[in-house]
Amino acid sequence: MISLPHQKYQIGQCIVNCHDMTISKGALKLTLPAKVFEFLKLLVLHAGETVTKETAIEQVWLGNIEVGKRGTGNAIWQLRKTISELGEEPEAYFKTITKVGYQLLVTPKAVEAPSQSLSQETQSISSTQKPLIKAIVFAVFLLILMLGGYQFYPFTSEVKQEVLVTPERITNFEGVEEQAAISPDGRFMAFQWRREQKKAQIYIKDLSDDTAPLRQVSMSEDKETSPTWSPDGQALAYFRFNSSGECELHVRELITNQDRLLDTGCMSRGYLNSLDWSPDGQSLAYAKSLSDRVAVFSYELHSNKITQLTTPEVGEEDLLVSWSADSTELAVVRAVELSARVLIHSLVDDTALEVISGESMIISLEWEHENNLLYFNALREGNFVIERYSFATQSVQDFHRDDTISSLVINDTTQSLYYSRHISQEHITLRSLTDGHILSQLASSSRDMFGQQFTATGELLFLSNRSGSWELWLKQQAGSIQLTEKQGLVGVPATSPIDDRYALPLKPNGADHYMLYTGSLSTNQLNVIPQALGDIRNPSFSMDGRKIYYSSNIDGKWGIYQYEIDSLKVKSIVGEGAKYGVEDNLGGLYYSKDNTPGLFYQPKLGDEVLVTNELAVADWGSFFYQDGKLYFLKRSDSQDLLVRLDSHWQPEIVFSLPAMSIRGGRALAKAADGALVVSMLGINDADIYRISLADSYLL
Repeated sequence: MISLPHQKYQIGQCIVNCHDMTISKGALKLTLPAKVFEFLKLLVLHAGETVTKETAIEQVWLGNIEVGKRGTGNAIWQLRKTISELGEEPEAYFKTITKVGYQLLVTPKAVEAPSQSLSQETQSISSTQKPLIKAIVFAVFLLILMLGGYQFYPFTSEVKQEVLVTPERITNFEGVEEQAAISPDGRFMAFQWRREQKKAQIYIKDLSDDTAPLRQVSMSEDKETSPTWSPDGQALAYFRFNSSGECELHVRELITNQDRLLDTGCMSRGYLNSLDWSPDGQSLAYAKSLSDRVAVFSYELHSNKITQLTTPEVGEEDLLVSWSADSTELAVVRAVELSARVLIHSLVDDTALEVISGESMIISLEWEHENNLLYFNALREGNFVIERYSFATQSVQDFHRDDTISSLVINDTTQSLYYSRHISQEHITLRSLTDGHILSQLASSSRDMFGQQFTATGELLFLSNRSGSWELWLKQQAGSIQLTEKQGLVGVPATSPIDDRYALPLKPNGADHYMLYTGSLSTNQLNVIPQALGDIRNPSFSMDGRKIYYSSNIDGKWGIYQYEIDSLKVKSIVGEGAKYGVEDNLGGLYYSKDNTPGLFYQPKLGDEVLVTNELAVADWGSFFYQDGKLYFLKRSDSQDLLVRLDSHWQPEIVFSLPAMSIRGGRALAKAADGALVVSMLGINDADIYRISLADSYLL
């Protein structure tokens, strides 16, 4: 074991405790595995120096070279992840010296333990006065409730007391563990696991035996998502994306290991669970992509019949589904961009009843059958909260809060809820268009993304949750300032190429759709554009700065429109589900389409042309036009590639970064002086946690 002269050290804002192998910050304390903690002690002992891999292998892994090679990489990953979970920047604590070793960048300070007599006295006071203190605190809290009331979600007037629930971590692997599905007997958990440089695969974990090895459901090299159990627990249905990127619906028998392809054209986005097996075992409900929308279909297992169940409008997506206990109804989340509502679709009379509306975003849905409740994960002021909807009272109630909650599932046998907690540190980099090296970087302990540069000044507009909710910020040389504050939901902005103006989609508080606003840094005032109608997204400026392009949903149809700033006139440019466009120097428009891979071109005169099909649907906004050339993001299994198309649309790779290091959506933007702005993913990790349904954040 590595010997240190003290039992406790402060490194940065964190406390390292050798007694119980923990790192803590404030009330949050995390325990490290023994070897990882020994590795940390080695870094503490040699703070500021480079600890070589050979030294670490010799002293921590006792010279076992093969185990140590893997162990050092895992240990530094675990330390970075732990520091991130404590709300700190890993880059400020640890540095990797490529092919050499690692450094602890902060100077440890010994924390002296209190004297024994003082410690005993404190323990005595604590044990004798704890009940009295609890009684006083509770009495004061009741008084506050009686005098001032308590603020709650507007669906219900029921008064609740805030209680902190500590979730139990179920997985702790390197990478992303997502989309948990619990077997009917409550013993097994199927989940998606995506490790670094590998595609996501479906695995099964024995919840009753932590020592049991994981079982991989299939041995394909393709991406697999959305596992769901058959009611008898003998099969799993899941989505597989084949080598051409097409989504396939599969069922795998777990006893015989036979796999059947049932349908193609299904739809899965991000970590949304878009597949569910009916409790009666007869049908699968799943999302399927149509040309201009996403609907829910059913596959009847006894007849192989495929039926479209829901009928969304153009641009609407039904991506989340969950069956009722009697298999006669489906809960469906219908979304348009960030706006979402929950419908109950009846298979008996083919009707749909809206039960929840006005949500900014819903990314998970689960029908709890024992008490007939809906659990869903919704966006609340920049944070995700698990909500609970009661059919009996027709009310929504906060159930549990945590950092960056994603998919969730109910274990009916144990009456517990499982969910994925993500660590994702998006940050913004300014990179060279020549070789991709970093020119400058904007990073914080919050999530900063979708940077847009004012080319005249070099300042950056970006979205961030630094204030607790998603707002618009400006990065200047002296620091960052907040431009919006609780005015509503903000979208990705666009900056003018000639001055300090910007365009912003904003859904004001109380409004039912986004509107187009313009602002300027000199006045710091937003003005609505009344001529721009519909539900507006994704603005961009023309090359001369005199026009604004934007997408809008008017009468159920999405298209790209042009607003002339001088004449105040609006005209339609492209229809058919067009999502985001940028102008070229000939007055034509490069654009992407909703649910359709690729980039298209609409010349000033002439017909639409498909330029490339290599822009993924999830990267719909990651392209820009600069200096007469079109740039876009292309993904491979091992790399994120910036590709440049010349005037004849011939491709050339500009530079590459590791796979999944660039975030999705509108992650690329043009910049001045041969540069581009890139929204990056830092640590991308997720573990699965469990809480009891008897507990909740608000009880």
